[in-house]
Amino acid sequence: MELVDIKNNANHRGVPIIRETSHDILVKEIKKANPQNVLEIGTAVGYSGIEILKNSNATLVTIEHNSELVSEANKNFKEAGFEKRAKVVCADCVSELAFMLASDNYNEKFDFIFLDGPKAQYQNMIDSLIMMLAPGGTILVDNVLFRGYVTGEVTPPTKRFKTIIARLKVFIDDFLNRPELENAKLISVEDGMLVATKKRKNNN
Repeated sequence: MELVDIKNNANHRGVPIIRETSHDILVKEIKKANPQNVLEIGTAVGYSGIEILKNSNATLVTIEHNSELVSEANKNFKEAGFEKRAKVVCADCVSELAFMLASDNYNEKFDFIFLDGPKAQYQNMIDSLIMMLAPGGTILVDNVLFRGYVTGEVTPPTKRFKTIIARLKVFIDDFLNRPELENAKLISVEDGMLVATKKRKNNN
């Protein structure tokens, strides 16, 4: 299946994938970082993961909790010729990050992290992600403005959404003021993105 077909099929079924301008920012940041080891939270059907691999020489670890999507993503990675460079993990992202860190194999391993998973869990993941990010590495986060709800441009329809919005506001403020990160900025396009790099050891 061609990449455009993967995208169209996902959109038709309502499977969330990265939007157009955000996609362009992801590709730009990948090319700029030229990573060797990438971690993605939120595989879905593998669309953004394939784009990451297309635009780098990196290996990819990507985490997805939905087993049906994991199977589909594995198929798409294989058809794209990236099955040897992509490892799809079927797991709850928060639990899996804790497991990966506890194994002592992933501390400061990844030089690029793309966070595009469950928005309500972003704040619960940030400590682990920063520990897993190599000094000088880039972290890019999608969907932080949540359809305009976070900025107040759109009124949230349910109490559950209000809870997610409150958590995202805390996450955005924390991310932009993290002492371990530098050049952190909020990109107000589409559903909103955050990007930053991890400070190097000798950078006080």
